[in-house]
Amino acid sequence: MSAHKAEACRRLSPIGQKLFRFVEFDDQEELLAEIRKHPIGLFLIAITGVFISLTILFATTALSIGAGNSGVFEQFGSTPQLVLIVLGLLLTGLGFVATFIIGIIYRSNVVFVTNEKIAEVMYVSLFNRRIVQLGIGSVEDVTVSQKGIFSRIFDYGTLLVETAGELENCTFTYVPKPNETSQLIIQTHETYVQKYGN
Repeated sequence: MSAHKAEACRRLSPIGQKLFRFVEFDDQEELLAEIRKHPIGLFLIAITGVFISLTILFATTALSIGAGNSGVFEQFGSTPQLVLIVLGLLLTGLGFVATFIIGIIYRSNVVFVTNEKIAEVMYVSLFNRRIVQLGIGSVEDVTVSQKGIFSRIFDYGTLLVETAGELENCTFTYVPKPNETSQLIIQTHETYVQKYGN
């Protein structure tokens, strides 16, 4: 890693520092922003995961107790009840582990904005990483979408970066302060065009 990239890396969050090594960064390039997903998304993941896991636990426990009280398992003894309880605990544990992994993946998605490009390092799964680097000169338009009351209260939203030609448009979700970020991208694009042309 060059001294210039190492200097820029020091200004990033710990997760940003780990992921910045996957991004090309020239000696003339200037890092303008690190965009991490809003914490509200992590909260929603945690609440959903805990709810599903506890629902599984309560459902299997209630099924086991109800079946035991009704005498369904009488001819088999207590083994089926025990199997249902163990299965419920196992599925609940898997639910918590899955929630934890999804939370790690959510936090491991970062967008870097430089004076030359927009770079996204995105984990689709623990072992599936996708890196998109879009030249800032290719940006045509930036659209901000904030749906629902929570996105307005907590100031997060979706950014759609539209590109020129046949390049793929980029969509960034759960972006904190999306209006400020879109203005930064547009201003950076305008500065780039003034300096280098279209």
